Amino acid sequence: MKTFTPLLFITFIFIVACNDLSSPYPAGKLCHSYINDSLAGYWELVNVSDPTGSGLKVDSHLLVIIPFNKKEYLLQTLSLDDSGKVLFKDLGMFKGFISTIGKQNIANVQMLVPGEYDKNDYLIYPFCLTDDTLIMWGFSSQKVTKEFKSSCQLQKFLKINLYNKSLYSSTRKYKKKYDKLLNIK
Repeated sequence: MKTFTPLLFITFIFIVACNDLSSPYPAGKLCHSYINDSLAGYWELVNVSDPTGSGLKVDSHLLVIIPFNKKEYLLQTLSLDDSGKVLFKDLGMFKGFISTIGKQNIANVQMLVPGEYDKNDYLIYPFCLTDDTLIMWGFSSQKVTKEFKSSCQLQKFLKINLYNKSLYSSTRKYKKKYDKLLNIK
């Protein structure tokens, strides 16, 4: 396994966002979001599938999800070395909230950049959470070239294409590693 460099990670934004669909609008309203305590914790990447052959490469990492307030989460990705030890590098912070389309949960994620509050596009990730497994997928920005002019347009697209695997960039599977904050020395 190789480790991420900060530059590589930033171009990847939130686990390979360079190839994932982004939108200036979220897939739902923040006021309708909620906190699911089961999402909080440290999630280890255990599998990445690339059904569309996008050539996506994702190195070993932990996805840290922390409730920030009653509606939003803070997220961070920590890279791991070959032995599975966490490497502390400035990999960027993200904020996100949950919206739903039908019964499908959608993560709306923005990178936090100092001085650029709410200027970054939303990365859109449908996800499923079952016990200690989190599965999320993105849509390929190379296959979905439409520019969304509103949340409503994005929602219509998602309603039609949520399970259209030919438009996916990749599917990532995580296993919960820790529920609590790490006591790393």
